[in-house]
Amino acid sequence: MERRQQAAMTADDEIGQPSDLYWDDVVDVICAGRGAGALSQAILCTDLGLNVMLADAVNPADLADDDTLAYLQAMIDDLGLADRTSQGLELPVVRAVPEPPATPKKGRPATVAPFVGSRLRDWAAQCAASPFGVIYSAVPDGMTPMRTESGQAIRAALLGAYQPDADRPGPALTDWLARQVEERDIPSEGVGLQKLIFEDGRVAGAAIEGPAGTRLVRALDGVALSTGPTPGGAQWPAQPELRDIEVQVAVVSRTASRFGRVELLHID
Repeated sequence: MERRQQAAMTADDEIGQPSDLYWDDVVDVICAGRGAGALSQAILCTDLGLNVMLADAVNPADLADDDTLAYLQAMIDDLGLADRTSQGLELPVVRAVPEPPATPKKGRPATVAPFVGSRLRDWAAQCAASPFGVIYSAVPDGMTPMRTESGQAIRAALLGAYQPDADRPGPALTDWLARQVEERDIPSEGVGLQKLIFEDGRVAGAAIEGPAGTRLVRALDGVALSTGPTPGGAQWPAQPELRDIEVQVAVVSRTASRFGRVELLHID
C-alpha cells in the first residue's frame, strides 16, 4: 500500500530509517490490544492510508521479555497509578471547536503555547488508567488542533458519528470500534504481540506470534498499545445521560504527548 506523506507518528527523525535487523515483514504501524485505544488508532491509521497490523496483546504482567517490561514501566513510572485504579472507567465526553490557524501580527513571531510538564503528566495518568487509553512509541500525528469548552488545547482525529444507545456506553463503543475495524478489512485474526523489538534504543517493531510461528515485524511509523484490559460488563459505570446524544468518536491527545484516549466530542 502506498504510504501518505503524513505519517501517523512522528517522534523521531530516525523512525523509518534503514535498519540493520532482519525483518520478516514491514508495516507502517502495529496496533496491539483489543481495547478501544488500539482499535481507534488502527482505524485512524488506515484512514490515513497507512498499512496497519492489529495484534492481540498479552497482559503486561504475563510478558517475559525484560526489555519490553522495562520500556512499558518507564512510560508509567511517575504517574501515580496506584491511586487511580478505580478512576477513568467513564467514557469521556468533551465539547470542542477546531483551533483556527495562528496568524502572527506583522513584525511579531507566532505565539507558541507554553510547555507545562505537569499537565502532560496528568494527561498521561488519565490515559494510562483508562480502558479507552493508548500508549504510543512515538508522538502521534494526523490530528487536528482543537480547543475544549474549558480552554484546554487538544489534538483530535475524528473517526465517525456515534449515538450511544445503552446506559453503559463503554462496551457498546468498543463493539462499535471493532465493527469499524472489520469494515475497513484491517488484518486482525490469529496474531499476538510477543515482545517489542528495539534498535538504537527506540521501538523499531515487534515479535508477532501467529499460526506460522513468530515473525519479526518492523513498524516504520511506530507501535500503539491499548492501556490495560477491558473491564467486565458489571464494572462499567452507568452513564444514562449519554443515551441518544449525537457526538463524534475521536482519538484525542496533547501536543508532545505519547498518550491518547478515545473520547466523545461535541463539535461546535
